[in-house]
Amino acid sequence: MSKSDIALLQKLRGLIDKIDDFILYALSERFQAIELLRELKQAKDMRIADPRRERELKARWKKRAKELKVPEALALLMLDFILVESKRMQES
Repeated sequence: MSKSDIALLQKLRGLIDKIDDFILYALSERFQAIELLRELKQAKDMRIADPRRERELKARWKKRAKELKVPEALALLMLDFILVESKRMQES
């Protein structure tokens, strides 16, 4: 590998690290919002699960994945993990 190849590799890895940080930050923000949602649902004696909302989210994620050229299966898998964790957080 040439010096320029190594420099490019390091630059691309740095970019990926910044993107990973952004993803984690976004998850943190989402989970903070979930905490507020949990408090509201508890105060109003609402159910945790909302199948209609989940269908809306899945449709939105499918559409956005297509627009952003992200594999649909990956986007939906990520959403499923997020929804499972969101429900777990609301149950505690």
